[in-house]
Amino acid sequence: MEGDLFRISHSKIRAFETCRKLYWFRYVSGLQWPRPAPTPAGVVGTAVHRAMKILCDTGVAEDGANELDTYLRMPAHECAGPGTEHYRIAFELFAKGCEAHDSIAAEKSWAELETWAPWPSRNLSLTARIDRVDRLAPDHYQVIDWKTGRYDFDDVIDFQLDIGQIAARVSRQLPEHVRVTAIGWNLRSGDQRVRELGRSQARATMERVAGIAERMQTTSEFEPTPGPLCRYCDWLPQCPEAAAATYDDSEGEELEERPEFELQGDFPG
Repeated sequence: MEGDLFRISHSKIRAFETCRKLYWFRYVSGLQWPRPAPTPAGVVGTAVHRAMKILCDTGVAEDGANELDTYLRMPAHECAGPGTEHYRIAFELFAKGCEAHDSIAAEKSWAELETWAPWPSRNLSLTARIDRVDRLAPDHYQVIDWKTGRYDFDDVIDFQLDIGQIAARVSRQLPEHVRVTAIGWNLRSGDQRVRELGRSQARATMERVAGIAERMQTTSEFEPTPGPLCRYCDWLPQCPEAAAATYDDSEGEELEERPEFELQGDFPG
């Protein structure tokens, strides 16, 4: 039964691999998660993703632009609201998203697919999510993960895309012969990280996930990994090791947008 299996997701894996104590806080301690304070990068990223979903659903750019504007005008999002540089950047990113959307010749498209891939014999259920799936031909699908930040990490994107392939295969019930092109598409830079994936890669990804899940379940020591990202971690006040660490402030600008990608993510509720 799916509910009895060990649940795992890319966000959960990132926490485990970034800092064992972060993983403990989030998934083992039972403590209530601190609600992250809005940041301009985070608000813009969420707003653009919401607008891109509407664009994919309706095909009408004005619908997406209206969603983008409405979201950014919410009082809670004033850090990226009208009159700010971040508001302008959000609409620039969405304009590039519209260009990307128009460039895709798809038979059919789906936005923000989320599903799970249960593997009872390995006692796990992988939650998989992808921003967009396109059927380009009966034997060729495409998955896209939209990026809006200044910094991308190739190894992290690759694993996201590999898991995104699983989301597409499970949710669309793809036959084994269907190939999947997976793209990490940065709307800010225009860069595309492309992976050509088949069923064998999906199996290999599930094996990798199963190994990580086993390590998660057998880990009994959750040591912290203090570093520059700690300053952005929502659990910082409850982590003496991170609070006591010292950082080079000159790295602050370089690291500005990394926490949105590394340390936040699947906030419950």
